[in-house]
Amino acid sequence: METVAFNVPTLSCGACSDKIQENVKGIKGVTNSSVDLKSQQLKVEYNPSDISPEEIKNHISKMGYEVL
Repeated sequence: METVAFNVPTLSCGACSDKIQENVKGIKGVTNSSVDLKSQQLKVEYNPSDISPEEIKNHISKMGYEVL
């Protein structure tokens, strides 16, 4: 397992952070995700043989959030 962190500057409320966290946890290859609303950061634990950080980033972008 590996961990990657993304900055999500458009993250502004608890409902948004819950939505992102739950959706990302549902991606094949992701084992855990957590959001720190204060720092606007998403940390994702994933299996690199199943998914890449770029694919995770694209998934979040498709949800309508800016990801850095």
